[in-house]
Amino acid sequence: MNPQRVGTKAAFHYRVTVPPGETVELRVRLRRSGTDASPWADFTAVTDMRRKEADEFYAELTPAACGEDEANVMRQALAGMLWGKQLYYYDVERWLTGDPTQPSPPASRHGARNAHWLNFEAFDIMSMPDPWEYPWFAAWDMAFHCVALAHVDPAFAKYQLTLLCREWFQHPNGALPAYEWAFDDVNPPVQAWAALQVFVIEGGTDIDFLSRVFDKLLVNFTWWVNRLDADGSNVFEGGFLGLDNIGPIDRSHLPEGYMLEQADATGWMAAYALTMAAIAAVLNRSGRPATDLVVKFLEHFSLISEAMEEKGLWNDEDGFYYDQLRRPDGSVVPVKVRSMVGVLPLMAFAVVEESAVARARTMGKHFARLVDRHDQLQRTPGEVVTRSGRTLVGVVGVEHLLRVLRRLFDEGAFLSPYGLRAVSRWHREHPYHLDMGGYETSIDYQPAESTTSMFGGNSNWRGPVWFPVNYIVVDAILRYARYFGDELTLEYPTGSGQQRTFSEIGEDLRTRLISLFLVGEDGRRPCFGWVEKLQTDPAWKDNILFNEYFHGDNGAGLGASHQTGWTGIVADMIRRQRGTDIPTIGEILEQLDSR
Repeated sequence: MNPQRVGTKAAFHYRVTVPPGETVELRVRLRRSGTDASPWADFTAVTDMRRKEADEFYAELTPAACGEDEANVMRQALAGMLWGKQLYYYDVERWLTGDPTQPSPPASRHGARNAHWLNFEAFDIMSMPDPWEYPWFAAWDMAFHCVALAHVDPAFAKYQLTLLCREWFQHPNGALPAYEWAFDDVNPPVQAWAALQVFVIEGGTDIDFLSRVFDKLLVNFTWWVNRLDADGSNVFEGGFLGLDNIGPIDRSHLPEGYMLEQADATGWMAAYALTMAAIAAVLNRSGRPATDLVVKFLEHFSLISEAMEEKGLWNDEDGFYYDQLRRPDGSVVPVKVRSMVGVLPLMAFAVVEESAVARARTMGKHFARLVDRHDQLQRTPGEVVTRSGRTLVGVVGVEHLLRVLRRLFDEGAFLSPYGLRAVSRWHREHPYHLDMGGYETSIDYQPAESTTSMFGGNSNWRGPVWFPVNYIVVDAILRYARYFGDELTLEYPTGSGQQRTFSEIGEDLRTRLISLFLVGEDGRRPCFGWVEKLQTDPAWKDNILFNEYFHGDNGAGLGASHQTGWTGIVADMIRRQRGTDIPTIGEILEQLDSR
């Protein structure tokens, strides 16, 4: 490569003709110069050994109950996660000022996106959303990557979460960069949740990691409260939140004078507060005094919960949560779209020990009043309020929870054979129309690719099955199951007449999601859709694609297909469903108490 023929880089160019149906193998080996032995003498032995080591590595990760096809899907998902590592190099200040010996960049750069992130100076190995189509980091994608990576490379998973909070990524004001396209876009605040997940998957021992991330997320939580709750009402605006095309309007670019109070943003923040309280509790039990921070985050959760109830995000007639559009004249219009926006508030709940409830009542703070209020909201036919000295406290009361779940588990609405749709299929026959001062827009059910040019038209949350929100909802349902046990059942699917426990429902949803990649009774993998070469060709049919999202009715893979990181979380689902022992936060707290 260097005309002077010295240096450390080289390029190799081969011309090869491969006849139809035949194979040509190229062998490449790096070795020290001056070696007399043939470079190919032990080539086969070395590659065979590497294959054997890989087989042993994945065999140890594969639960005994896994079938052969499931084991293959899990292995390829995890291998793809490891393959998705890439150097990410982006220096904002150098991009603005240019190279010393080159012409100056155009002045327009100083008014372009990312220009005020002068602290951003990345030169790091990162997990890509998709190395082929999205070769840059994305903050909320990465959270789900890390949950999958924790099973195969926990050190790298922790490094990713720590890196995002380092001073050359996190803005001095506390914001976390969303992704290269626009650091200022707002993604769901899932980093605390991911850090806690990685912590427990690894066994709940790395307190230093948890403490380090917690300190930086304190600043980020404050940024959310100060910047994305415009009037201090504890109902959050958020904006984009990563859910492209989820509603009839671009949530990040509203007309002048309009404000959108978002049910999902408020739910995300309630969950953020509870997760931070849980991390503070772990740190407190491990010797780092954090009692005040536990109380602080429980208090903030209670304020958000009360606002959720009082600000009109709940629609009692429909039994669902909706965004609210505030017009310039002060009037409020509910954005009546039945989507994941109205489902995500269900995830914001915690099970609180009775001793903590007693302390809250002694202090007489908001959290104590919230607990007392939930004593009324949580009355169900089984009178489930407190079980075994533990109280369920959530942003959503049990009565509202059950009403939302009835819609969620309706096969004519959200429940597909392969998971939960992002938008209810009900909107196919009932499109929603919105008039914003003469600007009319609408939304209907679109199970595959988007028919709108919003966000470039290449990403669609108007019907397909997406793994990240499905994972969050399934995780919440299984956490509800640990609280309710077998005493509370729900009709599942809605209208079927079959009563199921929360545990049975959560496991069925996992099964539906995993089945996207498995060979069905018809001999076909749903994720390969109508592509016959992938379905039947021996060279292709067992090589899995982990797409960006999936057709809401038939499960065909859509969007980016090379190896979409957050879909790789199916490996976590397989390991958990097949019996991998992962402790709960409650069990970790008990372990810390016993030390």
